[in-house]
Amino acid sequence: FRVIALDRAIKAARIPGVIETTIQTRSLGVYYNPLSISYEELVVRLKALEKEMGELTELPSRLVVIPTWFHDPATIECAKAHGVPDNVEYLAERNNMTVEEVINTIVSTDYWVTAVGFTPGVTIEMPIDPSKKLSSTQYRSPRTWTPERTLVLDATGAPNIMPVSSPGGSQMVGRIAVNGYEPDQRNRIFKDDPVLSKVGDRHRYVSITEEEYREIRKQCDAGTYEYEVEEGIFRLQDYLELAKKAE
Repeated sequence: FRVIALDRAIKAARIPGVIETTIQTRSLGVYYNPLSISYEELVVRLKALEKEMGELTELPSRLVVIPTWFHDPATIECAKAHGVPDNVEYLAERNNMTVEEVINTIVSTDYWVTAVGFTPGVTIEMPIDPSKKLSSTQYRSPRTWTPERTLVLDATGAPNIMPVSSPGGSQMVGRIAVNGYEPDQRNRIFKDDPVLSKVGDRHRYVSITEEEYREIRKQCDAGTYEYEVEEGIFRLQDYLELAKKAE
């Protein structure tokens, strides 16, 4: 919340020479033109803004429903091709659960998007209910490829979306049916930005069948799919209460 608050304060201040900012989970990248403002002067301005910005207790937050085909053949085959165990079965064994219980745990809470990037549209997320966090690990040697639109659990046990095919080391749990990155911006939800997720969004993963997955893919390819997005407010206190219960 402090990172987001500082980002907002910088944008509102319109500091000459500041080009853009990039929000990450616990840091904020500030890009600037050194011919317009010196590093030393910028640091002074940023420290002053941080001192004045106050605390954020709530934020506008979109709830984005993401239909997902869990334990799908493409990610199972990908794991096999890289000589590693079926990732969902591995997670089930690691967490002393069944495959169904792993999936049910993932879909039983919403996730806060803390950062977007790395490759186009990749998300970094955290469970809003910390008690739903699964134990996970990274590959010792990353995969050379991952199917596009793969949902993975990173080393912290939180879901991340990998919208485009790329190397990766997180455990694959399924494939999202919708696009997380649409460079040709066919669908109206991508009108202003080819990346679906925004920092401060909440993701809700919903388990779907193969038939439902393929039908949604047809609609996405045609640009006609109606993304389920609900505008709302996220309150920091709500998270803190859940975190306290999970201790």
